[in-house]
Amino acid sequence: MAIARLSVGIGKKGKASPHAQYIAREGKYAKDNNSLEKLEHTGHGNMPAWADHNPNYFWQSADEHERKNGSTYREHVIALPRELDSDQRHELIKDWIAQEIGDKHAYQYAIHNPPAMDGKEQPHAHIMFSERTRDGIERDPDQYFKRYNGKNPERGGAKKANTGMKPADRKADLLAQRDRWEQTCNAHLKRAGRYQRISMKSLKEQGIEREPTNFTMTQLKNPEIKDTYKSLLEAKEQDFQAKLDIIEVLEGTALVEINRQIRLKEQEKKAEQEKVKERTQKPVEPQKDPQATNAIPKAPKPQIEPIKPANAPVIEGQTVKEALYVGQGFDEMVVQTAERIRSEAIEPYKADMTRLSAEYKVLKDNNSWLGRGKREKQMRELATEYHIVQRDYNAVKEYDFTMDAKKHIEQIDPKAHATHEQAMETLNYHASFRYGAAQAQAGRRYTGEIIAVNRLGVMQKTPTGRKVYHDLDSFETLPNVGDKVTAIYNKDSKAELVPADKAELTRQIQQVELERQQSKDIERDR
Repeated sequence: MAIARLSVGIGKKGKASPHAQYIAREGKYAKDNNSLEKLEHTGHGNMPAWADHNPNYFWQSADEHERKNGSTYREHVIALPRELDSDQRHELIKDWIAQEIGDKHAYQYAIHNPPAMDGKEQPHAHIMFSERTRDGIERDPDQYFKRYNGKNPERGGAKKANTGMKPADRKADLLAQRDRWEQTCNAHLKRAGRYQRISMKSLKEQGIEREPTNFTMTQLKNPEIKDTYKSLLEAKEQDFQAKLDIIEVLEGTALVEINRQIRLKEQEKKAEQEKVKERTQKPVEPQKDPQATNAIPKAPKPQIEPIKPANAPVIEGQTVKEALYVGQGFDEMVVQTAERIRSEAIEPYKADMTRLSAEYKVLKDNNSWLGRGKREKQMRELATEYHIVQRDYNAVKEYDFTMDAKKHIEQIDPKAHATHEQAMETLNYHASFRYGAAQAQAGRRYTGEIIAVNRLGVMQKTPTGRKVYHDLDSFETLPNVGDKVTAIYNKDSKAELVPADKAELTRQIQQVELERQQSKDIERDR
């Protein structure tokens, strides 16, 4: 499940260089690389010429020359979706840096991937950047971190951004930044063909009335608590409602009671599976007298009742599948446009490099002793100029022109841009529509009432109150709102609809009420 987290920190004088070594696994931290967590990617950019090949020298200089009690860097610590692979996560972070930092500030980043409590990946990124703004003026390390001179910028240090902001403004800026991260991350999940989405809203903003469950690292070192928490994480992947039930018990009971509740759930599940097996294997006996026995009569195996096309709901508007198709086509257009822009941008550098190489060769091939010293000086100047042009050429070659391509398309092909914006709006609506619901999975069955059928998908509500999201393409014939059905998925993620077993629905509702009452009794006794 994709996790939403973005925190912003500040580094004080003396902390920048050690922290940069830590995130890049350099210096004394190099020996820990991949021992506990994997270092997936690292990089830097916008460094002054004197630190371009050694970014830690920049942070060392910041520690040395920044004023006392001043800040040497700001940092974003961001949780990355495990649903993306390593390269996709790297592209996500590079896009975020281009959007939020651009060419304004020197930065360094690293992507770490330690194991999570459930044994899976827990990728996250550290992005350090200097608040000093690049203005095109070359400054040595001593001058770079001095106080800014408004009248004569070339005599002072680089100007610090965000100085003098009021606390309320900083809070509003952070909230806006969190919203931008949500949009950027979800766009990459969509581009990767993943249906998971993140939300930076709090539980209260999402309408979820419960306190977040948090454990300290000291608590998690306790093997019993750690094992219990791992069970919770596994339950969250399998069954969202079951996870909530266990958390309620966890917050108000001792560990023994937790284990007892889990055993009860497992026994009930096993007993129910045996009942289902009996109903499907044994013939149905005629019911003589319903009042003469307390046993629940066995229901015949439900038969499929196809929904007539005339009664099936009509889907209006752009569907998620159509929006994804538009997005894929637009992404291909962006890639092709970006490559054309790159090719045009590097041509002048290639021409300069060719010219400089030719002039250098002419001087080198001249073996005359006359004017030899002057020629050697010219050759050194040409070599220096060539290396500068080559550096700029490499920078342009590696530069991400994605944003430039999107702006170019918006100008030359506004129709394609508008179509893409409509598709993004559909996908955003889709993310909001299915937020908080479990994704239907192949090989499973879901029983409950259909509460929504529209262009964004099908939503079903189980007797336990859990919401289950179904893709439109999962059904050959769509159900109607209000239908009480069981959706049975095969291994190809295609669903077969059968009428819901009323006895089963009643049993699940009674079981939920019983568990809630038991939780209340336990809380009262505690």
